[in-house]
Amino acid sequence: MNAVPEVRAVLFDMDGVLLDSERPSLALLHARLRVHGVEVDDHELRSVCGRPRAYLRGLLAPLLQGVGVETDAFVADYDARKEAALRAGEIRPFPAAVPLLRDLRARGWRLALATSTERPRMTARLANTGILELFDVAVTGDEVVHGKPAPDIFLLAAERVAVGPERCWVVEDSVAGVEAGRAGGMRVAAIAGTFGADALTAADRVFGDLAEVGSWLAAWADRGAR
Repeated sequence: MNAVPEVRAVLFDMDGVLLDSERPSLALLHARLRVHGVEVDDHELRSVCGRPRAYLRGLLAPLLQGVGVETDAFVADYDARKEAALRAGEIRPFPAAVPLLRDLRARGWRLALATSTERPRMTARLANTGILELFDVAVTGDEVVHGKPAPDIFLLAAERVAVGPERCWVVEDSVAGVEAGRAGGMRVAAIAGTFGADALTAADRVFGDLAEVGSWLAAWADRGAR
């Protein structure tokens, strides 16, 4: 009698993984800070990627205070400009996103979205992309107490798809996201884009883009890898 294959799951971050959003968002953030005469080292600013909104506010508050700019007003303006860029088509899904999700679903994998973005913004960013409906569940940053690099969001996503952490792959682009997946006892596939490959060495595998991730996961599953 043939053994029933183990159910596996893939837990995807959104920004920088499914959406080409981190690059334009960081460029916009740099530009808005320069308007106020604030220069931030690129490495330091990149550290906000993958983390909850509170981290961004905490990083910006002392810098903006020094030039007399109110943090909430700055962040609200930044958010509005980012949403405008989304509506203008400047932020869009990576070409491989929908085909990859469809292929994994066809292979019987369970799929979860696990993003630090709050649910209303997540829904707005994925509207009309065909992405959100391909997931079994979506978990957002406002549903957990501790954001990445804590593992809470990935553990909740695994719980909701009813797959043990040891049978989950996490797909991430940020250092904080990789740390969160590893802390949750999951395998992690990292995409070198938002960060260079040298910053993502804690991941099990590092890939150049999302299409590479899809090809490798398909081959890994076909081999019956454990």
